Amino acid sequence: ATWLPKVPEGLDVRFFRGRGATSDPQPDEVFLDCDDSYQRLPNKVQEIVRWAYDHDYDFVLKCDDDVILKPRELLASGFEHYDFSGGLETACLPNEIQTPWGFCYWLSRKAMRLVIDAPLPGQPGSTHSHWHNNDEAWVSTVMHINGIFLHNDHRYWLHRGERLKPKRSLRSPKRDYPYTRQPPADVFAVCVYLNWKGFHQTPTEEVLREFHMLFERYK
Repeated sequence: ATWLPKVPEGLDVRFFRGRGATSDPQPDEVFLDCDDSYQRLPNKVQEIVRWAYDHDYDFVLKCDDDVILKPRELLASGFEHYDFSGGLETACLPNEIQTPWGFCYWLSRKAMRLVIDAPLPGQPGSTHSHWHNNDEAWVSTVMHINGIFLHNDHRYWLHRGERLKPKRSLRSPKRDYPYTRQPPADVFAVCVYLNWKGFHQTPTEEVLREFHMLFERYK
């Protein structure tokens, strides 16, 4: 109902689902043999990348389903000049591995192969000794040790909405997560990330209302 009908020739969109699906796949759905929980995102991302690689794609965009895209602008963004590109996570410090926002990032075929071959977090030989659900941190580390570094594109934007002033906690957060209320004029990817009622607790209907409002504003 929003950006999907605007996808031009040259971009294929697939929705990936893991184990536990009880219905037959729709034409744009792919069922994978992987854990489909939020806690096991690196596993699912690895299997998505494996699917793209096995189907001979030169590039794959890992994109969450709470993202509004401008498909034509995305296709013309220059992603094909880089092995790894996306919007830099604002909490990254200069001396750290540069990590994109996890809602939307590109991998070339070369980068796909590295992700497929890399042990998952917590597995023997992994870049991360403990299990975690941060797929973008794992992917970024795999890229980093293989000499591939994130190309930062400012046109990916995390929309957090008009949030209330947070309550004071007993312990200060480790970092400030700055955000802007307005995206850049040439934005082509907007993630609707609303924590108005706590982490991942905003009701779906509120997220959808915000999604449609933003689509109308930026389309």
